[in-house]
Amino acid sequence: MNPHRDWHFAGADEHGFILYDVLRQEAARRSESEFLRDFPVPAVMVVYRGLDQAESEGMDPNQSGVQLLTVTVRSAAVMRYLSRVAFVCKRPGNPYGHLISIGRSTNNDITVAVDSVSKVHGYFVVDDDGAYRFTDHGSTNGTRLNGHKLEPSQKHLLHDGDILQLGLEVMLEFMTPASIYRRARN
Repeated sequence: MNPHRDWHFAGADEHGFILYDVLRQEAARRSESEFLRDFPVPAVMVVYRGLDQAESEGMDPNQSGVQLLTVTVRSAAVMRYLSRVAFVCKRPGNPYGHLISIGRSTNNDITVAVDSVSKVHGYFVVDDDGAYRFTDHGSTNGTRLNGHKLEPSQKHLLHDGDILQLGLEVMLEFMTPASIYRRARN
């Protein structure tokens, strides 16, 4: 079994996400080696980076969080994904085993149903050495990696803690299995 292509979490919802609290419970029940055995693939967690975005857009970073949320989040749809985690893996039955797709359409491996995310926004690939890369699939509103705009159709190596911004508002933190375990145990 190749964990990067064959593993999936049976407890994920129809979009490929689980609540972060569920992951914390799973980590609490296991030692680190058991967790890494049972959860061998990285994940992306939806995060809110309102201050970073506010500063980059020239807004006053001293505004309250509620005001920032009103100004920087363009739709309420992204809110349902906050504090949720999606493992970067194939959904059972989805084609193209070497690509892990993410986008607005429900036939992606990871679905983010937010208007500024393209139907097939991009995809993850796993190199032979187990490294993960992300490619923007020519999305309408683009992708940013740690604040830098990605050119479509070019693979970009991902590192633990990298922030992918899909479209205008969806921020995903890429986490390795060891990082997931450490964070979930704190």
